[in-house]
Amino acid sequence: MKQQIRIFVLLLVALIAVVGYSLAPWTLQVGHLELKKIDLPDALRIVPDKAVAETEKKEAFTPAPLDTARQRILFFGDSMLEGLSRRFADYAEANGHDLQSVLWYSSTTQLWAETDTLQHFLRQANPTFIVICLGSNELFVRDLPKRNQYVEQILRKVGNVPYVWISPPNWKDDTGINDAILRHVGPHRYFDSRHLTLQRGRDGAHPTFEAAATWMDKAAAWMQSDSTAHPIRLLPPQKKAEHRKLKLLMPAAGT
Repeated sequence: MKQQIRIFVLLLVALIAVVGYSLAPWTLQVGHLELKKIDLPDALRIVPDKAVAETEKKEAFTPAPLDTARQRILFFGDSMLEGLSRRFADYAEANGHDLQSVLWYSSTTQLWAETDTLQHFLRQANPTFIVICLGSNELFVRDLPKRNQYVEQILRKVGNVPYVWISPPNWKDDTGINDAILRHVGPHRYFDSRHLTLQRGRDGAHPTFEAAATWMDKAAAWMQSDSTAHPIRLLPPQKKAEHRKLKLLMPAAGT
């Protein structure tokens, strides 16, 4: 019994030390190594089970009528956007929409959340509809609580503007980024690309331009269906667009 009490006391002391260190304004270094703190808000964050989150959103979902109005669309994300934006421009021109695409190479949810780049392009485009394509550079991350925060920050910036999120076209199983985004976005704003079979380029990750066009065709069909929260008109184009608005940002860029 005394042994059990001693073990309990040692565990309690260790817990108090960990919590105290996480709240301390200083950090402890041993040589050149810095002892990492736990993030209490992240550690205590309750992330709902995927099935529960989807069920709750599905029960509250009411299909909206197709919005046939001309849209000002802001399309932003990582390098997966490059192939998609070509075909998306065809759709936009064919349906009378104004599309502005912003491709930030090597970008992540963290970069779009923690810089004012998104606010800059929101002011510039004044969009009536937003399409996001992010997550491909985070397929294998382990800090999912942080990614939850970044997704929340992005969605706060988006505000009340209708949007959809096109998921990464996984080339390998991810460690949870897709489900993390889905929990926040919901199945009626999330085009899940994980099930698609796409021909890849030399890097084995990015779809070829032809495959990306097929990917965009499937996303566009879904975006005007009654499976989405805010469907918009995206009839199949009969020709290629004459004009494309594509802004390129380098990996270290931002505003």
